[in-house]
Amino acid sequence: MNKSEKLRNHRLHPISILYFIVTAIKESVSYIWVFPLLVLLVHKQISEHISPFMIIFVTVTFLILLFIVIAILKWQSFTYRIIDGAIYIESGLFVINKRWVHPERIQSIDSTVRVYDHIFSTRTLTIELAGGEESSIILSCISKEEEQRLRRVLGEQIHVDSIDDHFDDSVFQLKNSNLILHSLLSPKFGIVLTIISGALLKYLDVTKETDRETLFTHLSNWLGTYWIVVTILMVILCSFALSLLITFVSDYNFKLYKNSNGDLEIEQGLLEKKRRTVSKNRLQAIIIIEGPLHRLLGYASIKAVIIRNSQDKEGEKTITLLPFVKKEYVQSFLEPFTGYQMINNFKVLTKRAKFHYIVLPGILGSILSIPIWLFLQSNYYVFGILLPIGFLFIGLMSYKMTGWNQGDDFLTLQYGSLSRKTAIIKRGRIQWSSIDQTYFQDKGNLASIRIAVASGKENVKLSLSNIPIEEAETIYQHTLITERS
Repeated sequence: MNKSEKLRNHRLHPISILYFIVTAIKESVSYIWVFPLLVLLVHKQISEHISPFMIIFVTVTFLILLFIVIAILKWQSFTYRIIDGAIYIESGLFVINKRWVHPERIQSIDSTVRVYDHIFSTRTLTIELAGGEESSIILSCISKEEEQRLRRVLGEQIHVDSIDDHFDDSVFQLKNSNLILHSLLSPKFGIVLTIISGALLKYLDVTKETDRETLFTHLSNWLGTYWIVVTILMVILCSFALSLLITFVSDYNFKLYKNSNGDLEIEQGLLEKKRRTVSKNRLQAIIIIEGPLHRLLGYASIKAVIIRNSQDKEGEKTITLLPFVKKEYVQSFLEPFTGYQMINNFKVLTKRAKFHYIVLPGILGSILSIPIWLFLQSNYYVFGILLPIGFLFIGLMSYKMTGWNQGDDFLTLQYGSLSRKTAIIKRGRIQWSSIDQTYFQDKGNLASIRIAVASGKENVKLSLSNIPIEEAETIYQHTLITERS
């Protein structure tokens, strides 16, 4: 790179003006209440000469033009250049912000290809920094060549030559066939099915009886004698199609691999293609999630708790490493990709814990069923029977799923009721821990322990309830040694 190229200021693609328009609108949302007040004030003053529709039209047009002007000015004031292996960025309209981005301050470099980026062959680069008042820098609508140039300047090089069907030393790709099964087993399918079914039931509830009979007659003529069964099947197929569409949009062409620095790279998306960088030293914990159907069929998803500073992602405490994978491949993925180890030998709860997991929930469910029997109609009595049974079932499942293993390098916790979760925490990643003990736990020599793992401004909290007090104290002492070391 010659000297003139280093000192030349670069601008974003003009299409990034759209990004600055959206940013300006988001920044002015807190002042949205001014708009109706302005319309009412103008309408009160000149309502005799101008119609309310014209007032609203002129006001909206003025605001749109204002946002466009602000966006153009922001785009013109945003420049960057590369100097001595770092990026120097200037931005701001009235107050000029000058920032230096050095490679040692960077935590991750993520890129996103939105719908309009496909048209202009551009992408958005998000550089997440370690600390500081502004924890991320967004370069919207830059070319693919510019992205690669910036990544090289910031010390990141990526080499991906081939992709195998399953795992090799550095690459994993999710097949479309797995995406279909993932869509069917994911909560999205149940959510979509519930929404569609609820909408149909609501329609039947609000319509008149004659209208319902007319609808049933049409369905019978169109679908035949078994129109009820066919309608149910159509609702299920429609729910699955929508769930499949949502899954493909978010996880299509999911690819995970390691770059030359040993960091993880994640690519996914159909309309909006995303690429994330996860540094191995930012991994705080690994969480393996097995839903009820996933556990039955031998599948799981893997998430990671990582340190995040970006303000627009502070609510996202975990990142998905693999959305769908066979349970038998979990161990072969964890070791080469993350350095974490899956433990299968767990310590389990004692029989004294059954009182807290089964007896107490059963009593609570029985107490809650009393108002159902006393105040509701006989049609709802079945809920009075199912409530304590449901509490007992969930308590029993929680009792069976709870386990822990404390090794020299990892603390592994297993918990859940319907879904089983396994959290693997590396030594030195625990922020704090505490032991809680109730009166009944004290009588049974039991206790509950809480553990916090850092993730941005808030911690991810994990807990085990009603484990032997000796085990809780051992885990607690282990975390103290970890903090001191």
